Amino acid sequence: MHILSFLSLLSFSAFAAPVMPYGTYLVKGAFRGDYNTVLRDYGTATVRAQRADGTVIAESSVVSANEEGANFLLSIPVASAATTKSCKVGETLDCVLTTPQGTLDVPNSLTVDTPVRMGSVTFNCTEVKSYVNPKDGKAVKIPTAYVDEVQAWLDVERNGEAYDPWADYDNDGISNYGEFLAGTIPFDDSDYLRVKEFGMKDGKFALKFEHVGGHVYAVSSANTLAKPAWAQRRVRKNANGSELDQVLADGGEGAVGETEIFITPVGNATSEFFKLEAK
Repeated sequence: MHILSFLSLLSFSAFAAPVMPYGTYLVKGAFRGDYNTVLRDYGTATVRAQRADGTVIAESSVVSANEEGANFLLSIPVASAATTKSCKVGETLDCVLTTPQGTLDVPNSLTVDTPVRMGSVTFNCTEVKSYVNPKDGKAVKIPTAYVDEVQAWLDVERNGEAYDPWADYDNDGISNYGEFLAGTIPFDDSDYLRVKEFGMKDGKFALKFEHVGGHVYAVSSANTLAKPAWAQRRVRKNANGSELDQVLADGGEGAVGETEIFITPVGNATSEFFKLEAK
């Protein structure tokens, strides 16, 4: 009798365990147009992170893009179990953009992570097509308008060959998807993202490259090129400026110019290798 009562008590206690708050998962995000450019000034709009049933967990006004290319910040409450006002780690939320003209119906989503992290997401403000990378099985979304433009070239030059983001049409060493991210032309072997100058300036590594206006760039580093473990580095737009996760290029959409960014050396590092990436 005592054993049965004890088991019953345990069962009741597990069922009634309180939902414990963990904190807030912050997500900074950006909206992109047809050519992967950040929409700098979207106008009056709100982004909402919500469940499939329409329950809104967090929302944020969309503002002018900052130096990192972010134009909204979602504060998502995280708890040990999902409630009507909080999420659990690993839960997926739909992100919906609402404007005075209506609601954007292009599907975008984010996965809730631990509160100690600052998340970053990019959403498309247009119809997209999904492609799976055969190397890692991960899917990417590319705006339909962009794919249709490249496909028109393929129809003439490649007898209607289907667009493949993982191919390299101009054989410049950059995949078609990489060229989409950087805003370069996928059928021009002289047009690709590359470093123009690299050296030391004001006690920091200075890296200069040709940018395409409206695109976002980041830098990763590794200590060796033999099975490198690339890690994204914080950068600065001037030697003594604030550290940023990534940099939004100056200039109008599609305009070509130069950007110089600075990276603080790692103390006691015997060697460092850097990789410039369009995001």
